[in-house]
Amino acid sequence: MKAIAMKLKSLACYRAIKASLRARFALGLALPIFLMMALLSLVHSQRERQLFEAQLRLSSSQLGDMLMGSLRHAMLTDDRAMIGEILDSVAQMDTIQRIQIIDLNGEVRVDSAGRDVGKRHREGDLGCKECHRFPPEDRPRTAKLIVASNVLRISTPIANGPECVRCHSEKNGHLGVLLVDASLVDFERHLWNDLKIEAVITLMMTVVIILVVYALVHRLVIRRMVALSRPLARLAAGDFSTRLPVSSGPPDELDRLAGTLNRMAEELERHVREQEEHHQLREQAIIEERERIARELHDGIAQLLGYVNTKAMAVRLMLKNQKLEAADQQLFQLEEAARRLFVDVREAILGLRIAGRNKGASLAATLEEFTIQFSRLSGLPVQLTLAPAVEDLSLKAEVELHLIRIVQEALANVRKHAMATNAQVRLEVHDGMLELEVSDNGVGFDPNHIQADHRPHFGLCTMRERAEAIGAEFQLDSRPGVGTRIVVRLPLEKSSQRSMVKEDGHNARAGSR
Repeated sequence: MKAIAMKLKSLACYRAIKASLRARFALGLALPIFLMMALLSLVHSQRERQLFEAQLRLSSSQLGDMLMGSLRHAMLTDDRAMIGEILDSVAQMDTIQRIQIIDLNGEVRVDSAGRDVGKRHREGDLGCKECHRFPPEDRPRTAKLIVASNVLRISTPIANGPECVRCHSEKNGHLGVLLVDASLVDFERHLWNDLKIEAVITLMMTVVIILVVYALVHRLVIRRMVALSRPLARLAAGDFSTRLPVSSGPPDELDRLAGTLNRMAEELERHVREQEEHHQLREQAIIEERERIARELHDGIAQLLGYVNTKAMAVRLMLKNQKLEAADQQLFQLEEAARRLFVDVREAILGLRIAGRNKGASLAATLEEFTIQFSRLSGLPVQLTLAPAVEDLSLKAEVELHLIRIVQEALANVRKHAMATNAQVRLEVHDGMLELEVSDNGVGFDPNHIQADHRPHFGLCTMRERAEAIGAEFQLDSRPGVGTRIVVRLPLEKSSQRSMVKEDGHNARAGSR
């Protein structure tokens, strides 16, 4: 059960670390730094070991030479007591374990421990082969024993000098060897203590570096990201009025990211606002279209039905009284009324079809198609004049729809009331103003009388309201016998004016469309 509990706890810790950016950053920073510092400590410790060992070997060789110098006088006089005293005094040192003097035959002649005197060593024995595996000219003065790795054996040859030939043959260059076994325990302990100190220092430096870097990253990155999370959540929830905080100093990467997201939020907010405005305009357009159709039904079909009912009753009475000529006249009037209503209905259907079908078409193209169809249905010639600048003019869809509706309403009034023989539609741009003009050569009227009779004139009111809805100026000019002229002037935004400069010599296109 404990093993399962430990495994579950480890799994929970792993999931917590994986889910936390702080934990992953700290762990990802700590491990490389710790491994790098530990590797540097090991390399430094190994290098220190090599230096200390080289220094120890040199010191040990010098110790052997000094000891050999001290023993040389006693050996020349064959004073064994003095030799024993010197060896005993040196053997009392903490790092010296044993001192031996071995002759050329490998026999131990002197042993400070007194155990191996008379024992004969061979070159293949442990303790001898560590040096004898090398050629005589390359044999080291010091070597670690295989049987005891913490013991350094110092080998000092006993030279056969001129003063020695009285007792020894001059053929031999050496008379034997002085062996000193020095303990490396203190040396190993010193190195191990240094390694532990370096490990502690490495760990402390790693912790300090991690804390400093973590504090900087927490202050410069993580804390700011936490501050950005709430505004981002509100943005994700659809609150595009939220703005991300940006520092007041020189912008860094997070500030630039926040600025980009703020600009995106502004664009989204503007888009949503435009969508709401478009929705409201569409709703308003639907309501206005319903009112227009209701007016046309009232002014056209409803009145015609009443007119037809009256005329039918009159025709029946005339036929009953054998007044055939009068009845024929009444039927002719009914035919004319039906023909006018037919044109009104076809014109209304044309307006609906034009507005719904030409969604992607430009204002100029839509007006061109509408005037052609209107002339064909009504029999009233309509001359369309388009300036070159309006060919590439880009307006909002709602603005174009209102302008088209104004043209439809104006031409419908010309057909119904003006008794004109032709009409003109002109569209051009002057000094940053889009100017739309609809005129006719009909009977005209006095605008003052229109305002004074207090009767509803839905066509004129609708056109004026549409112009005001798009921020345009509406002007009505008319006199009896002169005709009527309607002008709509709309200020253009800079974004709506594109490619208005044409090549020199390019004349305005005007003609019957």
